[in-house]
Amino acid sequence: MAKDWKGLINTGKKSLKNGIDFYYLQMRMGIAYFELNKYAQAVKYFENVYSKTPDDEMIQEYLYYSYLFSGRFDDARLLGAYFNRKLKEKLNIESEYPFIRAVYFSTIQYINEDYKENLSLEENLKQKTTLNESWYNISFEHAAGKRLTFFHGYSHLKITNNIRDIDPDFPPEFIENINQNEYYFSAKYHASKGLNISGGFHYINTSYFAPNPLETWGRRQTNTALYYYSENAFAGSLNLSKSFSIFNTSFETSISDLNNKLQIQPSLSIRIYPFGNNNFYSETKGIYLSEKDGTLFNYHPVFKQSFGIRFLKYSFISPSITYGNLQNFTQYNTFLTNNDLDKITLRFENYLNIGLAKGRFNMFISYQYNNKENTFEVNTVEKTKRYVNQTITGGIKWYFKKY
Repeated sequence: MAKDWKGLINTGKKSLKNGIDFYYLQMRMGIAYFELNKYAQAVKYFENVYSKTPDDEMIQEYLYYSYLFSGRFDDARLLGAYFNRKLKEKLNIESEYPFIRAVYFSTIQYINEDYKENLSLEENLKQKTTLNESWYNISFEHAAGKRLTFFHGYSHLKITNNIRDIDPDFPPEFIENINQNEYYFSAKYHASKGLNISGGFHYINTSYFAPNPLETWGRRQTNTALYYYSENAFAGSLNLSKSFSIFNTSFETSISDLNNKLQIQPSLSIRIYPFGNNNFYSETKGIYLSEKDGTLFNYHPVFKQSFGIRFLKYSFISPSITYGNLQNFTQYNTFLTNNDLDKITLRFENYLNIGLAKGRFNMFISYQYNNKENTFEVNTVEKTKRYVNQTITGGIKWYFKKY
């Protein structure tokens, strides 16, 4: 006979409202929510019971999986660290922390439509357009005890640009090859129940060869030589996130100097798991990007809405839309930096993750559709051209120990 979990919850709520509260009522309420897959709601009842009987293995297991299935992985990891060896083996929880907890490989390939401006011979054009662009990354995750994790990685970005210039001292058209080497480091500390504090640091070195006019005997010649240029940029961030009930809130701020300008980018997001589990979530994020260019300040509000849908136990899809000026913009605790000279005004993205081997091996692919703007000059008059950029990201994530 099917058990009336909803009826039990209604009866329990009435009892609690009337001041009737006892150990087994809390336990039964937690189990009822758990059986209905409302793991986020079950957490508070199991936490209450666990505080009274912390050595009860059944309660430990219920609370562990309630954390896990409601997306509170760091709470589950911390709780599991205090289980006895027998229970750890049963739940496949690591007893020791491996030096490398996970490794990531990923690449991004960029596809641009042809946005090169075509003019008559009488008009003078100054424009930079991107012909090819590709990005590669390898990253590692390390666990340092029960509360602390580190993440770091190396990325390489290669760009080929076509440059047309009206300066008589430069070639009218030439190819520019840019190599960008990046190192990223972040740390996350699980401070207390549902509370994480994390920070990231991103170093970027951009190098390229560009023509430079030669001077002889004090007079300028039209001859040029290729000179090597190297530029550095930095980005840093701090993130505070708090999970409670069916909500996760996050405040993040970053500071960077992309393209020799100062950016400060605070943001606030809220993620809701309406069904009390990680089968579906909705996340709304507001960002306010302020940028100092010389003595001038520019302000750009950005809005992002995303959803997550789990269709298999370890597989999910996450579509999103981002609206606003994404030039000199950072994402994911500054792991990604958009230091492109062209402005992104609208982004549609769809992310797909396929998990195998109980979620330890993951293949992912992401597609982005970006509306961009290229700024150029015709007869010294600045103009803008809109075009479409698409990106395809693919990669793998291998967890040696996931939780």
